[in-house]
Order: sequence, then C-alpha cells, then structure tokens
Amino acid sequence: MIDVNKKQLIFSLLIAIFGCSGEQKNQITNSNEISDLTRWSEVWSDEFDTPELDLSSWNKLEWRPGWVNNELQAYTDRDTNIFIENGHLILQALIEPGYLDTDYTGAEYNADYTSGRINTDNKISRTYGRFDVRAKLPKGNGSWPAIWMLGESISEIGWPACGEIDIMEHVGYDNGMVHGSIHTDAYNHMNNTQKSGSRFVDTATDSFHVYSLEWTPNYLRYLIDNSPYFFVYNDSDGDVSKWPFDQQHYLILNLAVGGDWGGVQGIDPSAFPMRMLIDYVKIYKQKEGSTDVQVTFQVDMKNENVSNTGVWLSGGNISSGQPGGLQMQQQQNSDIWQTTLTLPPNSDFTFKYRNGYQPNSWSGGWETPDADCSTGQFNDRYLTVGLNDTSLTAVCFSECVLCD
Repeated sequence: MIDVNKKQLIFSLLIAIFGCSGEQKNQITNSNEISDLTRWSEVWSDEFDTPELDLSSWNKLEWRPGWVNNELQAYTDRDTNIFIENGHLILQALIEPGYLDTDYTGAEYNADYTSGRINTDNKISRTYGRFDVRAKLPKGNGSWPAIWMLGESISEIGWPACGEIDIMEHVGYDNGMVHGSIHTDAYNHMNNTQKSGSRFVDTATDSFHVYSLEWTPNYLRYLIDNSPYFFVYNDSDGDVSKWPFDQQHYLILNLAVGGDWGGVQGIDPSAFPMRMLIDYVKIYKQKEGSTDVQVTFQVDMKNENVSNTGVWLSGGNISSGQPGGLQMQQQQNSDIWQTTLTLPPNSDFTFKYRNGYQPNSWSGGWETPDADCSTGQFNDRYLTVGLNDTSLTAVCFSECVLCD
C-alpha cells in the first residue's frame, strides 16, 4: 500500500514521492489508484444473455493439439467446449482420451483433451480504446486461460510483427498470479525482451474479476478491477518493431491445457472439467474532450560523470518490466536531462533516473534518492499525475533538492 506519510518533494505541489517498487524485472506494483471510467464511452458489449453464442461477433476456432506452444488440447466448436449457461460464456476443457477429428487440411488427429477458443477476427476489431472482460478463471495444474488481442495484419506479416497484447494470462500451478504483456518483433519472449507485469489476485479462481486494457497511441495500461498494475509506454519513435499498436486488433478468449507454460508442472486429472467463465466483454472509446496529461521529467547531472549512452528514466512501473527505460535528452548548454511523457490523468507511477543505458541488466547506474523523497525497498521516486500538464523541477541526481 502507498505510504501517504512520506514527505512531498519540495519542487512540486503536484508530485508526491513515495513508492513500493524498484529495479527488478516483471515488477508487481500495488497502488490505491483507480482509473477514471468517465473518460470512456461504451461502443460494444456482449453480456452472454442469449441461449447461443452470437456468431455475428464471435468465431469458434477448431484446431489440432500442438498447433501453438505445444498445447495438448484440441480446440473444437462443440457445445461441450463452448456454451452459454446462466448468463455466462463457458469455455470448458475436458479429458477425452481417443478424441478423433480432422484439421483444416483434412488430416486426422487424436487428442486426449478438448477445449474452447473464440475470437472476433474480421468481425470486431479496434485501434485504441478500453477493453473490459469480467471472468472467473479455472483452477488446477495444466490450465492456461488467456484474454488477449492480435493484430489483424497477422495473415500478411506474421507473428510477432502484427503485435500481441496479452490482457490476462494465468497458469494453474501458480494460482492467483495474473500476468499482462506485449509481444512485438523487438519485444518478445523468444529473445527474453517481452514487456510484462504481474499482480497476485488471491480469489482469481474463486470469484469474478474485471481484467482491463486501456490503449492509446502513447501507452497500454493494464488493470484488474479497475486498479492499474502494469504500464507500457510507446518508446518506438515510429519503429513498428517496437510498437505495432497503431492498427486494428481483434479479441481472443481461450482455455489451453498444458503447453510450454501451462504444463510446466504437469496436468492434474482431478481438476477436470476445467471452466473459464466470462460474464461480459465490453469495448469503449475515449470520449471527445478527454485528454491525457503531459509530464516533463527533469534531472540535473551537474555532479555526475554522464555515461556515453546518456541518462534514462527507468525502474519502478514506468519501465514496463524491462531495465532499459525511456531515453532522456540533454538540454542545450546545460547539465539538465529531460523527457516528456503523455500519461493518464489521476495516475500513479514509480521511477528512477539512471546514468547509462543497460537494457539487459538491472545492476549499475541507478540513483539512490534520500529517504525524504523516496520509499520502498528500492528507494523509488513516486509520481501522482494530476489533471494539468506539468514540469518537474530538475532535482539533482540522487537528491531531493536542486544541485549546489
């Protein structure tokens, strides 16, 4: 929880310094922050209050085991794997030894497990917006439910160039730990550069929770029950290998069995049937007149030997689970380095300034702010964004005050 008794930085009335995170990968952040839903206007929803799945919005996927991620289930379009019950969409995984079917080529295959997967490809796609899915996740080793998005361009340029946004992933052997991430050409798990964050939700498999994404041209913000926990800033400078998220993406809901991640600790037969329950899916657009906030971060490097790779804004939850961070620019004829970010209003961020670019290491170059303007295990600075654009005073690196 936020320690509101920490002193405010003397250089800003709008910026409070406290924090709870630091320079480590896949940072879990905790905050009292709640997203402002009044910024968003609903444009589409499915509350699954009809007897059958609405096939004008959704596609039922069919494919053989092992198609992706070495998953063990066959996805089917059968009512035993995908159905609506008591106002909830059910994706159900079953043990079915000897299940026989044919794939899209006409080749026969066998499977020991079946499950359900649906998407909105070529039916409902969006560029930017807010996406809410209220769901209860399955229990048991071997389960791997996901709520995610893929770029419509996947058939032309492939994965991960098309972009992937994982709004929610959960693996049964790590019950309650919910993950969000992105995959692009530059940032993906194959070269250990994917940007990802996590939050523990102790009732994830017992109760419904709302898993959300806020997506703008400048950032992706991940939320659980409207409380943000992970943030990805657009640092691409137009490089689509880093940010392919200015194009249409479609939604996917699925329940996998086993696979490279879900099956790490085996599959528990007693957990079947596994069920992922979805109460609703809602899509919003940002209201006209609702704007983000420009915040200029500044640090004075007067007393430092600046690395030839420059100064970076990193650490905390501003760095998207990767150590590199966001590049700052030296001001002309000055020791001041700065960068301006477009951030959501009424939002909280933890961060540090870092001397040098070290994209593959969490060690070295970090400032160590005094306790008067930092808190937590890693002495992070803490920023509360208000409603108006602001520039932070250029404090001295590792200090709470101006340089002498």
